[in-house]
Amino acid sequence: MKKESKANYFRVPLTLPKELDVFLQKVGTEAKTSGGFKLPKTLIIRSLIRAMMELDVDVGGVKEEEELKSRILEALKKRK
Repeated sequence: MKKESKANYFRVPLTLPKELDVFLQKVGTEAKTSGGFKLPKTLIIRSLIRAMMELDVDVGGVKEEEELKSRILEALKKRK
């Protein structure tokens, strides 16, 4: 993937429960402590969205977060 200019980025308001924010912080810090760089939360979220774009996730009729999560996990299992 080629590096995009920040001019092509858009700010998106995102609200998360505390436990998800703590998890993102932990993931970012874990990368650094294991020899990599500290990963910003925005980089982690962009990577997750890009991964979802590569999966064939059926989002038809989804009405809630848990259902979408299940569909994503199903698509991931099919890909293996």
